[in-house]
Amino acid sequence: MRHFNKILKVLLMIFMLSSACCYAETVSQKQAKEYAQKFFNIYYNEAVAPVSLAYNGKRLTTQRLFTPFYVYNEPRGGFVIISAENKVFPILGYSMTDNFNADKLSPTETALLRNYALDIEEIRYDGNVPEQAVEAWRDYDSYVHTLLSSKATESSTRISRDDAADKLNMLWTTDAGLDSYADLYTPDQWQSMVDNELSVYGSAAVGYIDNGELYPAVIYGNKGDYYRIDMDSPNKWYMRLMAGEISGDRQLLSTLNPTFQAPVIAADEPFEFYESFLRSVEEEKENEEKRRLAIIDKPIVKDNGGGHFDVEMPENVSLAMLYNVGGSHIGRRTYRDTNVAHINIESEPAGFYFALLIGESGKPYGIKLYR
Repeated sequence: MRHFNKILKVLLMIFMLSSACCYAETVSQKQAKEYAQKFFNIYYNEAVAPVSLAYNGKRLTTQRLFTPFYVYNEPRGGFVIISAENKVFPILGYSMTDNFNADKLSPTETALLRNYALDIEEIRYDGNVPEQAVEAWRDYDSYVHTLLSSKATESSTRISRDDAADKLNMLWTTDAGLDSYADLYTPDQWQSMVDNELSVYGSAAVGYIDNGELYPAVIYGNKGDYYRIDMDSPNKWYMRLMAGEISGDRQLLSTLNPTFQAPVIAADEPFEFYESFLRSVEEEKENEEKRRLAIIDKPIVKDNGGGHFDVEMPENVSLAMLYNVGGSHIGRRTYRDTNVAHINIESEPAGFYFALLIGESGKPYGIKLYR
């Protein structure tokens, strides 16, 4: 979970190398320029001088195969990042004062932009329909008016980048951060967690993962869905947390005010685990009785044999993350419109396993399985 999904990356590469016709951007450079021009026209309420292309982000994608976004500078100062994919939000970031200079990007700024590029790369080949993004493109003028008219907040009492780095590195290098990665949440849930941190503490420590390295930053303000982020160089940017409506696994968040507490995975101590497992069996028996009474407040596990399980949840389930007894991540599955999670570990060796299931409400549920 700490690194880009290797299997997905391999499949994407095979697909892209065999399907060159699919590389074409759904938003052309010409169209992006028109959207960028309109953005500044709306902001200044007048026709501004022509914008100029400053960067296209192509070198940030896998094998530099396609353009993920275009960055346009406005002559009097400022830039806007327009997505080259209409399945993500039209505007990824902007500034009304700073011009964009690709040659002066800091490592953390580069990591954030690569997050966008790789998210777009994954979303491009995802079959889901991103309703919010599609609506933003459909009514672009309203989208821009809402973006620019949102109230801006900014905290002067924020944690330092050094403190943020310490907190994030602790999560990055230990199991304490298993519930701190973006791919456990929807982008809306992720944004809610950041907003909670901002409202209570004035800032939030966020880390961007790029090529196996962690780049810390501090979020200290927002304007609607766009955030002020203190990276490793001063800027006047507003940036999205994520490019679209699908979460990547390249961000983690240090929360002092978490929206919920994820269950702690037990240590690899056989006797302690065995006793815990027996307790869980008793709890499952109690849950069976509750089910007869139509009261389900915990996951109910049905062992179908051969490593196949059905887990009946108290609410609809959206995600299951699987771990072996040593805490290593071995699998992930997403669900839609069901309260029964089907789990298959038939290819795994005999032994104990853990599953972390996330309900549609964002609430986590921890269960133990025996193969």
